[in-house]
Amino acid sequence: MEFRILGRVEIREGGRQITLSGTKQPTVLAALLLARGEVVSDGKLSRLLWGWNPPPTVSAQLYTHVSRLRRLLGDHVSLTRVAPGYVLDIGACSVDLDAYERMAASGREAMAAGDPGTAGLLLREALSLWSGPPLSGVTEHLAEAEAPALAESRLVTLENRIDADLACRAHHQLTPELTALTTQFPLRERLRGQLMTALAATGRKGEALRLYHRGHRLLADELGVDPGQELNAVYQSVLDDRVTGTAAPATAVPLMLPPDVADFAGREGQLDALQAELTEGTGGGPGSWRPRRAVILGMPGVGKTALAVRAAHAVRAHFPDGQLFARLRADDDTPRALSDVLTELLRTLGHSGSELDGLDLGALTNRYREALADRRILVLLDDAAGEAQLAPLLPNTPESAVLVTSRVPLPWVAGARITVLEPLGDRAAFELLAATAGEMRLSGCEEDARSVLAHCAGLPLAIRTVGTRLACRPQLQPRTLAHRLADEHRRLDELRFGGLDVGARLRSAWNALDPESAAALDRLAGLDGAANEGLDADTAAAALVVPRAEAERILESLVDTAMLQPGRYGYRLHPLVRLASRSAAGVTAA
Repeated sequence: MEFRILGRVEIREGGRQITLSGTKQPTVLAALLLARGEVVSDGKLSRLLWGWNPPPTVSAQLYTHVSRLRRLLGDHVSLTRVAPGYVLDIGACSVDLDAYERMAASGREAMAAGDPGTAGLLLREALSLWSGPPLSGVTEHLAEAEAPALAESRLVTLENRIDADLACRAHHQLTPELTALTTQFPLRERLRGQLMTALAATGRKGEALRLYHRGHRLLADELGVDPGQELNAVYQSVLDDRVTGTAAPATAVPLMLPPDVADFAGREGQLDALQAELTEGTGGGPGSWRPRRAVILGMPGVGKTALAVRAAHAVRAHFPDGQLFARLRADDDTPRALSDVLTELLRTLGHSGSELDGLDLGALTNRYREALADRRILVLLDDAAGEAQLAPLLPNTPESAVLVTSRVPLPWVAGARITVLEPLGDRAAFELLAATAGEMRLSGCEEDARSVLAHCAGLPLAIRTVGTRLACRPQLQPRTLAHRLADEHRRLDELRFGGLDVGARLRSAWNALDPESAAALDRLAGLDGAANEGLDADTAAAALVVPRAEAERILESLVDTAMLQPGRYGYRLHPLVRLASRSAAGVTAA
């Protein structure tokens, strides 16, 4: 279950919106969510619902609103009476505000670490969680009390994202956006200074200075104050011609890698091999003549991106001309348009939007390869959908290296080192859980932790999810979590926390299958668990009601989608893939 307050207050479950009636129900829910597990007193709820003029039957009405909300939420959360009010424990459910704050904080950290490319990506992700004015649909009393702080937080994050884009020299692209924002928020000095920077960097010094003087007059007329130190510093830098313009494509240094993962475990051998492949010949010795390409394959959630990002950070010193990063699938698991990906990369490499407007795919590809020629750049392409999508993104000179993650085989990437990831073994799984949750959280309850891990079946995404839950919920004991996970019907609901959602990731992959493969996987998922540990062609043929040869073809096609794994004694269907497939098929049928 997902809760949203960064826009209209909503509840969503499995992609379906649960209706909240009137303004009172959304107000009670939003107030409890904003309390983040703390008690909200009856008095505070009353003020947020009715202001300072509550009805004579305030206690009865408050009880009614809470009772109706409790019935609506079901057993996904715990809404309990704790004197002098109520407390909401959302358990494994997620709140968009929590995810927003985490991504915004990561973006600030990346900016502070000198990585504006990554900062821009993270801050954009944070801002994408907003769907409108915060707390829409609640009473005016709650909106007046809480919405201004949320709106201010969004504006600060937006300003941080613009700073990151300015650091990446995206001055041309930012000017229209900043012009509109300065008109909308004329007294906001930081936005005015950012627009002055963008104008001066693109040869419009006079306009930048006029913008400052207009702001100076406006501040004096409206507030009776002079511009602050930050805006004055921008003004002086424009006067002194210290604002640098857009760099030429050959000199822009991209720094787009996502932050390294802190809770890395169990892939040390693969990491060493990838580092060796990506750095071979970077000093000009043997191997410097050939392209360095590496591909990481595996099922959804198995840790391909985590390994790729760790390897990229480990070798970044060998690529002084920069590091590029692009996700090749959209949030709905559909392949991104190649022209969009190439435009994004070229802008990071210093090309302005006006240079790229109107160019077809072939022209964009040529520009991209020209920008990489003779430069030592690492290109990380995450979640490739297939060979056709990948081909234009591969450099055609040996100086750059490419690291690709994908669920599907990519035989077209000639000479690539192929790394296939399997779910983690017991020892590595425990190490990852300890790294995520903290060793102290598992001290004295190791057997309960192993019970939790048994239900994760070695899938790193699932382990990170439960580890994060244990780290963020000190009152949640591993034994309690293991008991909840033991119920197959609610296991995927328990494997969701904040922005981590095992079920959503696996169902998204199921939805991307062609109809034949999806129907076959649905039938195979209906077999009992023991059969799925050693699924052979004869068993599959009986379940699919097809000849054995046809069953073998279907099984191999499912292996190619990473939704089925070949094993020593047949084929294996991961337990969580099995649950997600049955869940996705049920939603589709409904």
